[in-house]
Amino acid sequence: MRLRVPRSVKRIGSAAAVLALVLGATAPALANLPGSTFEGNDGNLIVNTAGNTDWANIGIVCPAGPGAGSGCGIDQPSGTTDNSFGQGTKEDSPNVTVVTGSIPPNKSDLIRFYDASEFVGGSTNSNFLYLAWERTNVLGSANMDFEINQSATPGLTSSFTGPITLNRMPGDLLVTYDFTTGGTTPTLGLLVWVTSANGTASDCFSSNTLPCWGKHVSLTSANSEGAINTGTVTDPIAPNAPRSLPGLTFGEAAINLTSAGVFPPSTCKGFGSVFLKSRSSASFTSEVKDFVAPVPVNVSNCGEVKIIKHTDPRGVDQSFSYTSDLKSVNNGVTTNFPTFTLNDKGNTTSDSAGNTLDATNVPAGSYSVTEGSNPANFVFESLVCTAVGAGSSVTPTSSTTLETASITLAPNGLVTCVYTNLQQLGAIKVTKESSKNSGPLSGAMFAISSGGSPITGSPVTTGADGTACLDHLPFGAYSVQETAAPSGYKIDNTSAVSVTVDHNASCTSGTPNAPAIFTDTPLSQITVTFHSLVAGATSATIQCTGEASATALPDGTPHTLGDGISSLVPGTYACTVVIDP
Repeated sequence: MRLRVPRSVKRIGSAAAVLALVLGATAPALANLPGSTFEGNDGNLIVNTAGNTDWANIGIVCPAGPGAGSGCGIDQPSGTTDNSFGQGTKEDSPNVTVVTGSIPPNKSDLIRFYDASEFVGGSTNSNFLYLAWERTNVLGSANMDFEINQSATPGLTSSFTGPITLNRMPGDLLVTYDFTTGGTTPTLGLLVWVTSANGTASDCFSSNTLPCWGKHVSLTSANSEGAINTGTVTDPIAPNAPRSLPGLTFGEAAINLTSAGVFPPSTCKGFGSVFLKSRSSASFTSEVKDFVAPVPVNVSNCGEVKIIKHTDPRGVDQSFSYTSDLKSVNNGVTTNFPTFTLNDKGNTTSDSAGNTLDATNVPAGSYSVTEGSNPANFVFESLVCTAVGAGSSVTPTSSTTLETASITLAPNGLVTCVYTNLQQLGAIKVTKESSKNSGPLSGAMFAISSGGSPITGSPVTTGADGTACLDHLPFGAYSVQETAAPSGYKIDNTSAVSVTVDHNASCTSGTPNAPAIFTDTPLSQITVTFHSLVAGATSATIQCTGEASATALPDGTPHTLGDGISSLVPGTYACTVVIDP
């Protein structure tokens, strides 16, 4: 068990105005609540039994002066600067006024309080709340109230004075802590804050108008325990430690909120703030006097599970199916997730609603999530999971073979699992050579398409080694067609060639699919020039193989075979030159 500080607190919806509690006697001394190791009824702050916990070893951290720490609130020093509720503030008053001035000697003058929470899973599956108070004056009785809210009241600090409205929501809790002269154990009670959202005026304990604190119910030995120190005990928690606390100046309590009915089935609740106040008498309608300002608390019965889908490469438009026993509860309505699909479409480095199942308000417990069969052209690559929050865990944390995540979720826990599936991607590699000497040719251009549509990255151009490659190609049929030959060469095959990509490969690893070697033929030109040695005395015509008619050769003008036709592939050519026929 360790002190829990709130990560996030969810607002409660409607709450039952009256908690279903069992009346009974207070807990016997020195018997921890079932499932808890916390010594909540020994009236001291130290561990008495090895293996147990108490205030001294649960990580309480107090501030150096008045204010809020981790599980600790310290009041202003006793005297004229100590703030307290004034002007007749009652428990049912949401609008209060804070004043300064000494606490009357017949009223409890508070100096600090402690709080902690713990969730115990397994057969117990319970939320425990631990509370303690300290006061300066020794009175024969005490009447304390711990108010536990879903959200803190902004501005209500240890130094605040003036009017303020307490931030109360339907379902907030009030734990009453009372004992009388001669008593050795406190009487503990529980009330909930009632508004029109969760009750009527008939549900009020002492008031007859809303909002109010609901019916008072007594906590029992089955769900609570507590004690007040009858002799001097030592507080080892800094600052100013160790401190001796005379008898009747320290009290503590442990409460199983689950068995007390605070967390009924199909309901998610979260509490994030707690503060201590003292009443002037045992009567609930008596004035509220001294208080210790709120500190954070983290009490919840639900957590969060995120299932995220990644493809490799990211952003592939492909749906993946999942089965699970996850569920989410909101205001008594349960949503199950027996099957769902996720798609990483359009994502690059971040995630979106399409590739994420974010199940919030998931009751604490055990769950499993399994990815379904691989879609065509995909294989399972990895499952990576993390668990945040005390008591939450998941297996595996990393696997390349297991496709089921086994989750243990504690209140306020967050379990995140990322499934990654590798798209079956191959590559096409073309090779270009000269038909004359089989040497590599650079500069040849090839178009690669699928289903008549060009592929991203196409066309490709051969390099100095005569090859060109295109990868990240899904398995399937493709066409490869040479569209441009290197300068001085003629394309030998202008038709598209079919290639089937059928295995994993890239341009840098594995063996890409490759069509037969493409060849280009080197081209030549024949040039004939006629010169009359006597200007204008002779003339000539020329006709070569492949030319349909003779061409006049003006004096000194070269005639190139292929001009207007094409460059010449290797072969035998004959040219007839006629001079003055």
